[in-house]
Amino acid sequence: MNHVRLTVLVFLFTALLASTLSAQEKDDNAAVGAVGPLKFSGLMFGDVYYYMDAMDEDNEDMNGLQFRRIYITTDYTINETFSTRFRLEANDGVLNSSGKFGVLVKDAYLKWKNLFSGSDLILGISPTPSISAADAAWGYRALEKTLLDKNKIVSSRDVGIDLKGKVGDGSLVKYWLKLGNNSGNSPEGNKFKRVYGMVQLNPASNLNIYLSADYAGMPEVSDSVTSTMKGNGALVASGVLHYKSGSDFSVGAEGFYKSHANNFYAGAGESLSDQSGFGLSVFTWIRLMDGVKLVGRYDTYDPNMDSGVENDVRSLILAAVDFTAANNVNIMPGIEVLGREGADNSDVIPRVTFFWKF
Repeated sequence: MNHVRLTVLVFLFTALLASTLSAQEKDDNAAVGAVGPLKFSGLMFGDVYYYMDAMDEDNEDMNGLQFRRIYITTDYTINETFSTRFRLEANDGVLNSSGKFGVLVKDAYLKWKNLFSGSDLILGISPTPSISAADAAWGYRALEKTLLDKNKIVSSRDVGIDLKGKVGDGSLVKYWLKLGNNSGNSPEGNKFKRVYGMVQLNPASNLNIYLSADYAGMPEVSDSVTSTMKGNGALVASGVLHYKSGSDFSVGAEGFYKSHANNFYAGAGESLSDQSGFGLSVFTWIRLMDGVKLVGRYDTYDPNMDSGVENDVRSLILAAVDFTAANNVNIMPGIEVLGREGADNSDVIPRVTFFWKF
């Protein structure tokens, strides 16, 4: 715990010192032609919640106030070619040995701008293409993760090398390639890698289409029926369609298909079979008046489409009203309903979500 505290204290001290020296730094940068000084930012969001009903009876009447994310971010422009980001995250799923909030490194990367015309190289812990596209379209991470992220189909971060840029002038086509460890925010644990690719199409100024695919290599698995070793790689194909009319209206959809080689036994005495999964999310928001939006979303997810596998389909229904209390401060009362095929009850969770950034 002491080393975590020391890391955070050093990080904060560095940011405060940089802020104090920013005026002098601006003068220095002007002299040498640099772009800008250190930028310090952050955000926090969470909920006041109550389980009105629950699939797990242990969660019935559960209530409280939770912080689901806290970010502290430092961005620094080294010069006109290189920039870097370092972000720390605390969340309710990362706890220390005492059960208190822990801290992890969310982002740590170096960006090489215009490695060649219109394309940047990124090295380190950085976002993944399909999650970034879905987050941009959905726009309400404070209310819920996107379909791929929530169901752990793709990690939001990976340690690796990215090449992203535009084709031509970038008005119609952009691309993003990534080679990662497939370890999320963790160090590499094996020799296998994950390859990501995405194309973004902009047929109109208010319409975006994202087409993504990734393949994760994995260790071979033993088939107990045939007594042989078999490949266990996973392929995910996904897409996002998003239309936005200024600040008045937004509608979108996210979908994916996953094929995981030799990942389950379809029946007694049968050898390993490929597992196929499918998910679809539709979402929208509409401005009711200045500072007030109505938000809605519906998800369905089937982790195994085999006809012999039952009661595994999951669903999500979300509705909320987004009140802008002040610039960069939002209060969002709403309700989330999580269902599972064959379950007697659903998780019915009224809540008030809070979000602010600085």
